[in-house]
Amino acid sequence: MTKYNPADRDERGHYTGREDADSDHGPVEAAYLDTVAAFAEDTGVDVLQIREPSVPIVTGIGSDIQERFGGLVELFGVDLDGYHDGAPLQLDHAVELVRSMLRGDGVWCRLEAGDDFFVHVGWDQYVYVASSAGCPRAVAFAHKHGLFAEPISGSPYVFGLDDDHIDVRSADAAFWADLAGLVDELGTCCSRRATCTTTRDGTG
Repeated sequence: MTKYNPADRDERGHYTGREDADSDHGPVEAAYLDTVAAFAEDTGVDVLQIREPSVPIVTGIGSDIQERFGGLVELFGVDLDGYHDGAPLQLDHAVELVRSMLRGDGVWCRLEAGDDFFVHVGWDQYVYVASSAGCPRAVAFAHKHGLFAEPISGSPYVFGLDDDHIDVRSADAAFWADLAGLVDELGTCCSRRATCTTTRDGTG
């Protein structure tokens, strides 16, 4: 899904039109967000999970973070406690996260609902949406609002594993509890060249 007219592509598929690669923070951005919501609704999805989230390192605290990542702070608080892999988001909050990604301030993650639905925001306002439903209403909605929804074979941002035996877990409360248990059992430092033990009172 893009704002770029396919008619304005050269023989190599490169866009040659006059659309800006940045968000307009206005009606075009709103069309993207409303269309993402329409695809989710057509799929019957109202909760999405955050997958592989990232945010740039920012020096400073408080107002600096609020100024740079105001949208994230509004969703997750100044410490971004809820912004982690596996965190569930209601659709309206997920759409706000898409807004942050469209604005290109460095925030990025995949938004997915199992095998039924995902939204991946790429470079230059390219948005990849997959659905287990046909979503003809959402496709028509996109076109009506000046966007172009084109079928493709898949998203370039799909997470792939080379090793099928790797166990992928969400970073939920159970994950952190298990990790704390391992730290308590094994200590906090290790090395191939030395053995280190840590006692419960922090000495060792």
